[in-house]
Amino acid sequence: MTKSARIQEGVVEFLADGCPHTVQEIKSFLQQVGISDYSEGQFSGSINTLLRNQSIKKIDRGIYKINQNFGGKTFMKTCFVVSPIGDVGSEIRINADKLFKYIISPVCKSCGFEPVRVDQINDSDSITQTIIDKLLSSELVIADISGHNPNVFYEMGYRKCTDKPIIHLKKKGESIPFDVNTVRTFEYDLTDLDNVEETKKRLEQTIETFSFENQDDTLGQDEEANKQPFTQGILTMLYQIQDSITELKEQVNKKDTETIQAIMQTSLNNVKKEESADAIMMKMLLPELIKNPESFQNLMQIAEIANKSKK
Repeated sequence: MTKSARIQEGVVEFLADGCPHTVQEIKSFLQQVGISDYSEGQFSGSINTLLRNQSIKKIDRGIYKINQNFGGKTFMKTCFVVSPIGDVGSEIRINADKLFKYIISPVCKSCGFEPVRVDQINDSDSITQTIIDKLLSSELVIADISGHNPNVFYEMGYRKCTDKPIIHLKKKGESIPFDVNTVRTFEYDLTDLDNVEETKKRLEQTIETFSFENQDDTLGQDEEANKQPFTQGILTMLYQIQDSITELKEQVNKKDTETIQAIMQTSLNNVKKEESADAIMMKMLLPELIKNPESFQNLMQIAEIANKSKK
């Protein structure tokens, strides 16, 4: 087997996972499997051969992946998840794991994506380089901006420069920093099962508005790619309007309840309690009886005689 054939075989083997990989990652794998004594010309020629016979395809400059139909196999697209991670056992890590497990992962798999988070990747490269590679090569990125993590905002900005799809999430109730408050964001509440299902539904519908078929073209050159942010933006805005209407209804209902309670309390305070006839008589007689105790004794005798006569 020629050197070029060995290189081509190694490249196909490495890209068989269906994920986009950089030239640096490919070369690192070739070295691991004992293919190292080759020139840059041999490597470039092997890559070009694989591109011509459509075994692989170019995602971006220096980034390649296996052709979806190569060998009759279908490979899932990649969704890179950007979020605060934190230490194992920390509140930040627990939230990140739950968000990944109960919202992001089910949505991705139902839409044909493989969700990947940087701490789940086994790579010899530095974490920073791995993140940059994934931000550049992944067909989709989902970013959780909860907690205002600076690394997350940096990675959001880097991804934005690629003009490739990105979806933003945040915890319900958290504010968005003023300098990024124009970013369209979906809220999630992991303590509310109905909200979890609604968030998943919205994510799925948003992902369906994206076009992933033309990402191999030069960024910004494809006309359909220029249309998709507009379509996705409309859908997100509609969801935001729906949320605003729901929140307004809740506030009106709360105000109505508070007003009714205030009226009822005021009415109760202004209503004089009705007194019984016995109470009124006691109020009239008691002062006189205190002044003249003998009159009280006479009254008691009269009451006893009246009772006996009834019998």
